Amino acid sequence: MINTNHRIEFDPEKCVGCQICYKSCFVDVIRWDAEAKRPIFKYVEDCEHCFLCMALCKKEAITVVPNYGSEHMLQNFDKYR
Repeated sequence: MINTNHRIEFDPEKCVGCQICYKSCFVDVIRWDAEAKRPIFKYVEDCEHCFLCMALCKKEAITVVPNYGSEHMLQNFDKYR
């Protein structure tokens, strides 16, 4: 677990239930609620902030809000010099 404290904002009014966000999430942050025909953002703390779900959503129902202050985002590359 990365524990980045990202937020994923979801507008259910815009969602058409196409499942593209669910199918595109390679880290399993997004699950699918078959009964409600809507995504469930189950493990947001594991989000890799790739923005693929947001980019592929043609209805703009998803917004990924990264926490740029998280330790994961504040990488230091000094050790590679």
